Amino acid sequence: MGMIRFRFKLTAVFIIFALFVLAPTVYLIYEVTLDRQTKELRERILGIVKLSSVNLDTNKISQIKPESASESTVLYGQVRNYLRELRNTDSLIDSVYIMVKSDKQDTLLFLVDSGDRRKISASCGEEYNISGIEEMKEAFNGPSVDKKPTADKWGIFLSGYAPLRDSQGKPIAIIGVDVRAESIQMMQVSLAKRFGIILILGIMFSLALGWFIARNLTNPLKILTLGVKEIGRGNLDNKVEIKTKDELQELANAFNKMSADLKSSRLKLEKYYLDTIHSLARIIEAKDPYTKGHSERVAAYAVGVAKYMHLPEKDICLLQEVAILHDIGKIGVNEDILTKSDALTQEEWETVKTHPEVGEDILKFFEFLQPGLSVIRDHHERPDGRGYPRGLVANQISKLALIVAVADSFDAMTSDRSYRKAFSCAEAIVRLKEGRGKQFDPEVVDIFILFLKENHLI
Repeated sequence: MGMIRFRFKLTAVFIIFALFVLAPTVYLIYEVTLDRQTKELRERILGIVKLSSVNLDTNKISQIKPESASESTVLYGQVRNYLRELRNTDSLIDSVYIMVKSDKQDTLLFLVDSGDRRKISASCGEEYNISGIEEMKEAFNGPSVDKKPTADKWGIFLSGYAPLRDSQGKPIAIIGVDVRAESIQMMQVSLAKRFGIILILGIMFSLALGWFIARNLTNPLKILTLGVKEIGRGNLDNKVEIKTKDELQELANAFNKMSADLKSSRLKLEKYYLDTIHSLARIIEAKDPYTKGHSERVAAYAVGVAKYMHLPEKDICLLQEVAILHDIGKIGVNEDILTKSDALTQEEWETVKTHPEVGEDILKFFEFLQPGLSVIRDHHERPDGRGYPRGLVANQISKLALIVAVADSFDAMTSDRSYRKAFSCAEAIVRLKEGRGKQFDPEVVDIFILFLKENHLI
């Protein structure tokens, strides 16, 4: 009886330990994980609305009056169709709309609404009370995103806003992007269930361990605690190794599955980010029909050369993404400049030269792309220091940026452009060789030509 009472007491100690240590730890990790995913979602919404605002024609918007009669005008229809195209670039977006100030305090007027995915639209001139929505009040001063979902007659949304400015830089309206809160709620429920299961398994583990193998408790529990802390730090590759052939090992397997599921969720979220950016990158190419498919071809050339150079697999995967996005900064360049058939003026050329830094600024919010931002920024730098935007020299330019520079130039030379016909492959290769050590890295040029020959691309 004494031994049984001891086991019951020891079991109770382990259960209390689980409730006071494991439960708060699991809850803390749940809160950290939920906060991180919500933060990444808000950053994604902010990126979408910022990119959407720079591509709108504010001259057209300023001509639309906030009254119901405007809905029958051609101009209103054009802007509404464009907003619908923006909405349809990403399944996450529920609606896109433009609002202007009214003469009433804390009241805005709908100007153009794309309608949500249920085809419900706000009328032109319809009033919208923004009291209590501080992010929307500040939207005329700069981009913002809701700290928490807001509710109105259309539903519950997490929304982002950005100002629309005229040619003098004066804000004339704001553009808003709504994302339904159901995705956030589903994420919360899923995480709560998953961490609830972990907590229950932890208590069951404590019960079994206290009754049967109390003396072997310390080391396995320490391993689990360290694993929990690693997940709390964001290290989802960490695996817990426990081989006791009992409930404790099952708990470790469940823990590892949870870690793998969290990593998979993060990868899916990163893919959603990339899909959104890729859609916006295609909008850039749509502005200039001569560059259609340019980004994909540059990425294919760059990845092929990187493999020939035996670069690490992680660098090749990163190169695949950033090469496709290397010209995303051109979303801020006027379409007339991109498609101009005559020589650019000095002022126009200076505008074009800003696109690497604009691209870097657009993508800097995406944490998993930050290692490749130098490629976006430096793919027009030259080994001889005559490139832009910073005039770097050879040893200051990353190898990935040097690869993209050669791939970008070759595809540009062998493609028709608004200002000239395409060069032949032979002529393009001659120009690459002439630029060795000056415009292009010699090693990259040699390997690029070898890659083209061995793959029968020339």
